Amino acid sequence: AQRAGATVVCHSVNQGKATAVNTGFGYIRGLRPRAMVMIDGDGQHCADDIPTVLAPILESRADVVIGSRFLQIKSAIPAYRQVGQHGLTMMTNLASGVSVSDSQSGFRAFSAHALDQLSFSQGGFSIESEMQFLAREHRLRIAEVPIKVIYAEPAKRSPIAHGVQVLNGILRLVSQTRPLLFFGMTGMALFVSGITLGLYILDIYIRTQMLAIGYSLLMVLLCVLGVLVFFAGIIMHSTRSMLSELRRCLIERMSTERAAAQAWHGENVFEGVGDRHMSAR
Repeated sequence: AQRAGATVVCHSVNQGKATAVNTGFGYIRGLRPRAMVMIDGDGQHCADDIPTVLAPILESRADVVIGSRFLQIKSAIPAYRQVGQHGLTMMTNLASGVSVSDSQSGFRAFSAHALDQLSFSQGGFSIESEMQFLAREHRLRIAEVPIKVIYAEPAKRSPIAHGVQVLNGILRLVSQTRPLLFFGMTGMALFVSGITLGLYILDIYIRTQMLAIGYSLLMVLLCVLGVLVFFAGIIMHSTRSMLSELRRCLIERMSTERAAAQAWHGENVFEGVGDRHMSAR
C-alpha cells in the first residue's frame, strides 16, 4: 500500500479492530475530508463498488452508507454465513432500533459529520453493530446500497466463535446504550416469573393444604431481584441521559471555541498580510 502511494498508519502491537478503526478515524479527522470509505482487508469486497457506496454521501443523502450483500445483487455467499449474518442483523436491528439489511458489512462510507460523531468502545468484531447504536444516538442518517462480494478463501476463524463474540458485543451494547430496555425487560421477566411461581405455590396449597417452602423462597428471590434490576435500569437510564446531555454540551462548546479560534487566526493572518502590503508600499 505504501509503494502504491498510500499513507499507512500502524500499531506496533495488534490491539484489535475497534482500536484500529478508532486510530484511522482519528487520523482522518485531521485531514477534514468530505467523505471516507472503510473496507475490510480480507479481499471479499470489490474496489469497483467504492463510487456506489460513496454516492449517497456525496449527494448529501446520508451520513453513513452500508454496502449491503443482501439487496439487488446476489453473490455466492455460503449458506452457513447467510444464516449467521441474518441472525446477527435481526438481533442488532431489534436491539439498536435501527433497521438495515446487513448489519455486519465491513464496506461502509461516512460523511464528515459522522466522522466527528463516531468513536467505538467495543472490542472484538462487534464494531459494525455498535455503529447502529451510535447512529441512533447521534441521529445519523443511514442508507444502504447493493454491493457484490467474493468468498474465494475459507474463513480465518470459526464462524460459531465469531458469531458468539458478536452476539456478546451486542448484549453489552444494549446494556450500555439502552439500559432501561435491557435491565427493565430483564427485571420484569424475573418479577413475572416470581408471580407465576407464586400462583403455582397457591395452587399447591389449595390442593394439599401444605406450603411449598422451597418454591416460596424462590418466588420471593425472583420478585425482589426483579424489582431491584428494574429500578437499576431506571437509574442507569437517567444517568446515561444526563451524561449524554453533558457530552453534547461539551462538543458544542468545543465546536464554538474551535470556530472562534479559526476566525481569530484568520483575522490575524489578514492583518499580517495587510501590514506587509502597507510596508511594501
